[in-house]
Amino acid sequence: MKTIILLCAITTILAGCSSSSQPQGGEKYQGREETKKLEGASAVGYDGTAIRKNVDNTLNKNDDRNQDLDEAMKSASDGQKP
Repeated sequence: MKTIILLCAITTILAGCSSSSQPQGGEKYQGREETKKLEGASAVGYDGTAIRKNVDNTLNKNDDRNQDLDEAMKSASDGQKP
């Protein structure tokens, strides 16, 4: 009888500790590899992920701008050839 009660108690405790009751965190931000170290700002009280996202956004816009300029220069140089 004591064994059955002990097994029921252990089962109840283990059922209460299931991992499904833990809140599921969102997927970690996967940004540019070169800005990964910026998340270390979280250690000193800043929001490192927000800083990283901001820098990633700025770098992406800069890359897009550079690509547009390269295409414009290429099309301009192609148009000038006789």
